[in-house]
Amino acid sequence: MQWISNISKRYRRLCAAGGDTPLSKKRSSKKKRHNNTAAGQNINLGDAQKKTPAVSPPVDENIIAVSQAKEEQLAAKKAAAAEKRARSKAEINAKLNSLAVYLSRFGRYIILMFAGLAIKAGSGIARLAKYIWKRSGSLTAVIVKKLAYLLLLIMSPFVKVIHAFRHAASDIKKNRNSKGTGAAVRIALSHLGEFIFGSTGVAVTVFNIAAPIICVAFLFNIVAYASNLRYCVKLTVNDKFLGYVENEQVYFDADEILKDRINYLGSDESIRLVPSFSIEVVNDGDMLTKYQVADMILEYSDISVEYAYGVYLNGVFQGAIPDNTPVNEALEGILDKYRRLYPDADISFRDSVDCSTAGLYLSGSIIETDWLVSQLTGIKANAGYYIVEENDTFEMICGKTSLTAQQIKLLNPGIDTSDLHPNQRIKIREEIPFLSVNVSLVEEYDTEVPYTTEYHNDDTLYSGVTRVTTEGSNGKNHVTASVTYVNNMETSRRVTAVRVISNPVTEHIAIGTKIPPEQYSSDDAGYGKFIWPMEIGKSHISEYTQWDGGYAGHLGLDIVAYYGAPIFAGASGTVIHAGSNYGYGNCVIIDHGNGLQTLYGHCSEVLVSVGEEVIQGQPIAKEGATGIVAGAHMHFEVRRGSEKLNPVDYLEVLY
Repeated sequence: MQWISNISKRYRRLCAAGGDTPLSKKRSSKKKRHNNTAAGQNINLGDAQKKTPAVSPPVDENIIAVSQAKEEQLAAKKAAAAEKRARSKAEINAKLNSLAVYLSRFGRYIILMFAGLAIKAGSGIARLAKYIWKRSGSLTAVIVKKLAYLLLLIMSPFVKVIHAFRHAASDIKKNRNSKGTGAAVRIALSHLGEFIFGSTGVAVTVFNIAAPIICVAFLFNIVAYASNLRYCVKLTVNDKFLGYVENEQVYFDADEILKDRINYLGSDESIRLVPSFSIEVVNDGDMLTKYQVADMILEYSDISVEYAYGVYLNGVFQGAIPDNTPVNEALEGILDKYRRLYPDADISFRDSVDCSTAGLYLSGSIIETDWLVSQLTGIKANAGYYIVEENDTFEMICGKTSLTAQQIKLLNPGIDTSDLHPNQRIKIREEIPFLSVNVSLVEEYDTEVPYTTEYHNDDTLYSGVTRVTTEGSNGKNHVTASVTYVNNMETSRRVTAVRVISNPVTEHIAIGTKIPPEQYSSDDAGYGKFIWPMEIGKSHISEYTQWDGGYAGHLGLDIVAYYGAPIFAGASGTVIHAGSNYGYGNCVIIDHGNGLQTLYGHCSEVLVSVGEEVIQGQPIAKEGATGIVAGAHMHFEVRRGSEKLNPVDYLEVLY
């Protein structure tokens, strides 16, 4: 493009000097030719005029009208073009105005956003400063100074941005009012470029912030790379390179393994070792284990060694075997016996047994595999027994053996501790295998929770007489426990959860406090003085006498509670019958000393005997279904001689 500019400048200089340019010369020649032609035409016309007189041409009105229409059409086109240019200019001005308004709003939004962030940051810093002000005491001034500096450091970019936007808004407004929208747009774009790419623009600010972050990230990457490098210890023994190990401790562990292997049979063999270590960085490659290091040292030594499997019991070297398959099968056989007994248990040897370490071992440490299997599956201690002596009791045996009764019963299932005889063998110690087996499992079972008994005084009962007012019953819990057995003997039990199925019911027993009479008299038994002969609240009349609506011939009361319910003496007296009595079944008859007698029939059990003196409220029998009955109940009669009286008249209360 530079050569075009040079030609243009040269052309303008020629014109200014008045010289002829190639273009002006061409135009002059054309003009001369045109003038010559016109002159020739004029000469010819002059001759013609001299010869012929001048005649005016006729005027055509149609031609004039057409010419005017064309002029009007051309004027209309010019006006339309001018209107189109004006409209296009107006549209451009409207778009520029819209862009200016958008940029103004965008700038206002950015300013407000940064201002809001600054306000929130300032508010948070103010609250922090207030808190520190109250808590810091003498350090307040120093903290305030540091916070002010920090606030100024944080806020300075935002302040610069706000000032820049205010200045930009002012310039845009001033240029729009003075020079038009186009100038305002150019100023806005200029400020926008300055805002982004200026010395304090967004790009520079972002770079100033991002550069330290990138440097820190790069530093972290370098540290991470360095930390991921694989450092290891190069091990050399007696000037022979063995390989790489994780640390020096691997060699020292290998040295201990060598000592175990060499000194197993009390051998005086020794290997002089001079190790050396150095740190190196390696890319790939496996680290040597302590067993591999021990094997390599033995391989390089002059001692006779063989490839075998080391046997370790609780980490102590016991010897080496050529083949570990029979040993592993024997160990699995021991565990399988317990797995069949406890399918859901965690089963393991109590002692650690390992015969999987293959390597080089001294030839003198090799033992026979069959002998090792017999040892591992053998017995460490036989079962112990106590021989019962003359006059021994179970308690004496517990004392002699220092075992509890529970332990002896566990060792001797089904033992009858009340029937011991001389020379009887009682196991006091289980057989102990060479390898004890631990069995850990979770057991779930139901246990009974015994009920408690509460006593209370009752002045309606004679002294020495008790009556159960509320029958007690055991509760039930569902227990989950973690149990451990060693050689089938329980060694620990830890309850992990208890769920209550039913709560126990407390038993209440009434104790009589009423002073009994020195002699039984008619005052103890008479009309309306007999007490209710069964438990109150648990018994009721099931059949009345014939006098009170019962069936004909029924001369007593049938009272029902439950089978085995206690039956009490209705009044004091002497037992004159206690036992079977035909249709009454087991029954008790009491003579009360004033001509009255009471009968208690169909009992399941009789608690008194003939001639025994009883007091009012004393238990004498239990409800049953003996004799001629249709169900369990107690038949109660009151008699005077051979005459049967209505019991309803003699009971103080009915239930």
